[in-house]
Amino acid sequence: MDLLKFTDRYEKLRADRKINADKFISGERPYMIFQTGEGNVWGDIRSKEQSFEENVRYIKSCFGVKSDHLPVMEPWFGTGVYANMYGCDYVWRDGSAPAVHYKYKSVDEIEGLKKPDWHKAEIPNLILDTIRYFKSKTGDAIPIIHTDTQSASDTATLILDACEVFMACLDESEAIMKFMEDINSLVIEFSTVQSEIIGNALVKPGHIMLNADGFKGFSVSDDNLAVASPTVNRMFNLPLDQKIGEAMGGVAIHSCGKWSHTMPFVKELVPSCAAIDCAIDSTVDPNPNEPEAVRDALAGKGIYAHVRMTGETDKMLEIVKRVLHPDLKLIVHPAYIDDETAARNYYELENLLGSFYKSR
Repeated sequence: MDLLKFTDRYEKLRADRKINADKFISGERPYMIFQTGEGNVWGDIRSKEQSFEENVRYIKSCFGVKSDHLPVMEPWFGTGVYANMYGCDYVWRDGSAPAVHYKYKSVDEIEGLKKPDWHKAEIPNLILDTIRYFKSKTGDAIPIIHTDTQSASDTATLILDACEVFMACLDESEAIMKFMEDINSLVIEFSTVQSEIIGNALVKPGHIMLNADGFKGFSVSDDNLAVASPTVNRMFNLPLDQKIGEAMGGVAIHSCGKWSHTMPFVKELVPSCAAIDCAIDSTVDPNPNEPEAVRDALAGKGIYAHVRMTGETDKMLEIVKRVLHPDLKLIVHPAYIDDETAARNYYELENLLGSFYKSR
């Protein structure tokens, strides 16, 4: 692999992508179009060397895709990083992303549980070693993001039986909140260490989001927002996300599924929130949000909406029309089909979005 040619080509791509990123930040162009190539970064990856190779392969696949996105290196080793700190075993299956088994079956078992020392856990150390390996190969030439970070609520259901977690939110709130607060503090501590090692190569927000130079926020996957009630989300998930945002210079919240019932509270309870990510089409999520619900919840709030949908051009355009609002900055993320379709989608979205915002 000729890394010099690779980094030279990336430098040109980065300079080109920075133009629209700067316009988005300033408000001159209040939309971004997010398309990527295909990759296996988020699959059966077990070593720092394999992670590097798959990240490079993924970035190369993005070179020919018309997009505003800045492809990045991600030290991804599954969603159970913080569960592993609590002693939960990773399960590696050939050809699949790793899973994790929960360790505790009742709230009684986690009451009084001491916050673990993450330095003693396998996966966090693998992540840090991988970041160092990335840096040894490409220095600051290729941006690096934090590993996929699950929220305190999500992680709690990977450590303790999920039914117990949700029941405890209703009838043992103090015990479960203490547990989640400990997880949250680990997220902040370990993410800060990642930031220090990544150094000047760090870009934001991170996992699943459109990344660009100058962007803010720290990406957190809080998928339980979609299954918990608005009351539970107000009591637990969102305040905990805010704590992360306060520590990490803002937060960007992702959830699979339909969570538009909670989006109206995000600005109030998570003032550090820079962005949200959600699906607005069943092609990318079996339980998507209604585009209008996302629009109405976020318009005028100063939070930009990262919305995912089909890459089928005609259907994509009709869906995007339903989420448009003059006071809502959008990042539109069509599913990748092939480079030719991506080029067509970029052209059509540029026409639609450019015309809409110029007329307002």
